[in-house]
Amino acid sequence: MNPNEEKLLKNLRLHSNDHSPTLVPHPWFKEKFQPTFFYLDGHADLLLTVRALLYLSMRAINPNLGSDDLMDRNEEEFIHQAITIANRLMPLGEEALMDQLNLFYREEKKANKEE
Repeated sequence: MNPNEEKLLKNLRLHSNDHSPTLVPHPWFKEKFQPTFFYLDGHADLLLTVRALLYLSMRAINPNLGSDDLMDRNEEEFIHQAITIANRLMPLGEEALMDQLNLFYREEKKANKEE
């Protein structure tokens, strides 16, 4: 095992317990994962969330979308819902793992250039 691999394993062991997994294996679909921290209050919340995402996507594609008073009034709430979803889907604590892997690959690339 090369020194970079040893260092990576040591760092991974160090950070192995300081995160809570964002993705867990799906119980029914083999080789698929599901987010741990994505939750809704019920069907109404699901429909409102999907509506918010669709509305924001349509506005992003076409800012001159026809004006709808109801949708315009709720635009701030739609943005809040989209940010909440993004926050729930972001990895929690896995940044240390990604940092260690990134460092490993940079050092491997540097070592390979020196050879």
